[in-house]
Amino acid sequence: MPEVGIVLVGHGRSASALLEAARGVCGESGLADVVAIDAGRGETDDLKKRMRAALDAVDRGAGVLMIADAYGASPCSCGIREATAPPVVLSGLSFNILLKLASLDRSTLSPEELARACVDSARRALAVHVPSPAPAKETTA
Repeated sequence: MPEVGIVLVGHGRSASALLEAARGVCGESGLADVVAIDAGRGETDDLKKRMRAALDAVDRGAGVLMIADAYGASPCSCGIREATAPPVVLSGLSFNILLKLASLDRSTLSPEELARACVDSARRALAVHVPSPAPAKETTA
């Protein structure tokens, strides 16, 4: 049964760094065939070629999910333009999204279902922690 193909794209070296970190935590199995494209500073002829090749390579008939660091930024826009068939796009590439992705069955879920499951997990992972004020120190005279 074909699986949804996954391409990550991000500025600088963020896509490969996040993928490496996630593989380090959850192993290769759930993320083995995920392709990371590091865009450097943005769109170039080289990026166009790498995006087209990656998107074509991961498309095995079940669709493609492209996870980008920022929707509308040049790496994401390049991926959308270079795709043979329009991919489902999830923006906000993060470590938490990749950990969730590693646990999902890409042979039974559509690209959109995968994206929605990752978004739900990422939302739950967001938090703001404000420490309680430290108790006042007693002074001795």
